[in-house]
Amino acid sequence: MTAVSVPTNLTKSANIPNDAPPAAAPDVAPTAFVDALLVMVHGSPRPVANEEMFRVVEVVRQRGAFPIVAVGFMECNAPSIPESIDACVEQGATRVLAVPYFLHTGTHVADDLPTLLEAGQTRHPSVAFRMGAYLGQSELLTDILAERAQAALMGAENGNKSPS
Repeated sequence: MTAVSVPTNLTKSANIPNDAPPAAAPDVAPTAFVDALLVMVHGSPRPVANEEMFRVVEVVRQRGAFPIVAVGFMECNAPSIPESIDACVEQGATRVLAVPYFLHTGTHVADDLPTLLEAGQTRHPSVAFRMGAYLGQSELLTDILAERAQAALMGAENGNKSPS
């Protein structure tokens, strides 16, 4: 998971390196992480607006790469990001991999989300937290944008207002 340009004190504040398991008792060998994928979403007052995101998250969950998969909302919907962090830890997560389901690096991505993860680190000092890149950083978005523009052009040439 790639780290984004956010405040670097997210894991340093608790002295937990990004890839180290939680500290174990001196006579106990460190164990592997139990990873939780936390998809951090803005939220919408229109519940239908979240349906596609839930579909994507369900596909990720079914792939089985993460034993725990959760969604947390910045606003408008439940559960909140802090509630989802706590739920991940209650399910046994020892590392929370938080990915912003955002297209832009606005205030939420640059400031609010890291602050919420720092608060989670404070509440759960034995859990490691990593913040991945927001979706808008993906090069795949450039290809999708070009494909959608081409589809719109093809629809216009065929007399359609939108592609089918």
